[in-house]
Amino acid sequence: MTIGGTVIYGAGPLTYALNARSEQVRIRYPVGMSWLVGGTLRLAGNAQASTLSGRIVVDRLLMAEGFDLAKLMVSAKEPVSAPTTTSPFLRNLQFDIQADSSPDSRMEWTAARLQTEANLRVRGTWEHPILLGHIHLLSGEMKFRGNHYTISRGDINFANPFRLDPVLNIEATTTIRQYEVTLDFTGPASRLNLAYRSDPPMPPSDVIALLALGQTSQESAQRTATGQNSGVGASALLSEAISGQLGGRIERLFGVSHFSVGPSVTGLTAPQQTSIASVTIEQQLTPSLVITYITNITTTQYQIMQIEYTINREFSVLALRDVNGTFGLTVIRKKRFK
Repeated sequence: MTIGGTVIYGAGPLTYALNARSEQVRIRYPVGMSWLVGGTLRLAGNAQASTLSGRIVVDRLLMAEGFDLAKLMVSAKEPVSAPTTTSPFLRNLQFDIQADSSPDSRMEWTAARLQTEANLRVRGTWEHPILLGHIHLLSGEMKFRGNHYTISRGDINFANPFRLDPVLNIEATTTIRQYEVTLDFTGPASRLNLAYRSDPPMPPSDVIALLALGQTSQESAQRTATGQNSGVGASALLSEAISGQLGGRIERLFGVSHFSVGPSVTGLTAPQQTSIASVTIEQQLTPSLVITYITNITTTQYQIMQIEYTINREFSVLALRDVNGTFGLTVIRKKRFK
């Protein structure tokens, strides 16, 4: 970091005008956020009042471990949280900083990796920062309630000068069996609306059942009639609780990126279907390489392994060994139309 400027003292209150420039520096502020930025800042004023202004370019924004959409909705109802201080200097410090994204900027947390384009303004004080502007989601992936989603479009607008309550307009898609399910998140984070649809089209009740249990309500009713699905709904809720309590501990202990326990369906092509308790382990080895392993905890015959390598934003390679031991290799090309 290069620092220069002037400091005047002796003829009244201490005054200063300092300039700082850095190619890249990490800033952990406010609570739960870590910024990788570069740019030029100017600090001017005195002990009674000062302003930190300038322009920075954000390369990456990392959220603290455990950050998720539910946490964002809850925190949106409260004022922006930042470290408290007893320093008169920090209490009287005002922000006026323009923050733009770099061409390859990213926003990441445990359950998501997003390619972004942002234009933000940081105002307010040290203890009560204000974020204004917008973030445009170009592409990305995220996990939500156990399913893996691809972000097809998204905008996050910060317009509330009193608390961190962004307005979201995000579309995410996932594939469950032969159905492509699309979720639309719209509205302020504190009062977020969720809409969903599927291709092929299904009634809303079937979409909900598919997201929660991995099967439609009609299939669930048929399996219940045969006496083989009496505990699937309870198993889904129980497995979600187990994953929430146990998953974080195992992820920290063994260093895996994602761990979950949940019921899944086997024998889809057989006359009778049964549910099994499965364990899913996912490891993010590098930003481009993800390995996923799924197994039945009662038998070693049910094992699935998937390796996904992202070459760039357009191409990726997917290698899969399915439950029958068959190997497959798929080259995926993603094209965005505007």
